[in-house]
This record gives sequence, structure tokens and C-alpha cells, in this order.
Amino acid sequence: MSKKFGGTRYNSRWDGSTWMILALVAVICIIPCVGDGGIVPVIICVAALAFIIVTLCGIYYRIDGEHLVIYQFFIPTAFPISKIKEIRPTRSVLSAPATSLTHRIAITFTDRKVLKSVMPIIISPVRQSEFIGQLLAVNHRIDISRIRNKC
Repeated sequence: MSKKFGGTRYNSRWDGSTWMILALVAVICIIPCVGDGGIVPVIICVAALAFIIVTLCGIYYRIDGEHLVIYQFFIPTAFPISKIKEIRPTRSVLSAPATSLTHRIAITFTDRKVLKSVMPIIISPVRQSEFIGQLLAVNHRIDISRIRNKC
């Protein structure tokens, strides 16, 4: 049985890059439908587009007490806020639980065991300044100097 998390919810940001990806998938799906004219390609295209939309809608974040909870495919993964070392803006296109390609932040942890990697986790919450402020309220040692320099 999985734990139900509460706290403040932050959706992943949808911007022009998100809509561009959806439009690209729609165009790629329409091309086979135009040439064939059959119903099977249309059903496959609609199913693929629905899957991508559901996948993107299943990405969001919660700050629940001492935990940052990241949802991917509606499945939560909790990270201790006390172990967050730094938050910085990034334009990385690495695969991440983020729907935006342009408004991303990278979160690194003090303990490599948290992510089982030295790579940061990249997310794109809406209301970024409120999100970061809420993390700082729990852990005031988070380095946000690169975020301040960006503004």
C-alpha cells in the first residue's frame, strides 16, 4: 500500500515547448492517416496522443512537510528536503519529470544515496519562486545563489 501525500501541489509548467511537442506528435500521427485513409491508423494516433497527454498530466510535485514528492505517471517518489544542497536554473534537455524544456530547475542533493546518482533531478514547477521559498522554509541551507543571479 502506497502512502498518500498531502501538502502543497505544484503542477509541472506547460509552456510553448510543451505545446510544440504535442503538436509535433499530432503532425507525425496525422501523416500516416492521410496516406492510408483507414481507421486503424487513426485509432493508433488518437491512442498515442492520449497516452502522451495523460503522461504529461501525471507529472507534478508536492511539498509535504519534510519531503519533496515528485509524481511521474501519477506515481510518487519522496525526497528529503533536508538533503537538498542546491537549486539552480538549467536548460538541460535531459529526460526529467518536467513538461517544460525552458523553465527548468536542477536540484542537487548533499547525499549521493538520495538519487543513487551524482546527477541532479530536473523539474519545472509552476510558481517557481513560491516553490523555492517553501523549500527554503524547511531547509534554509539550500544554495540558491545562481537563481538570484539570474533574476
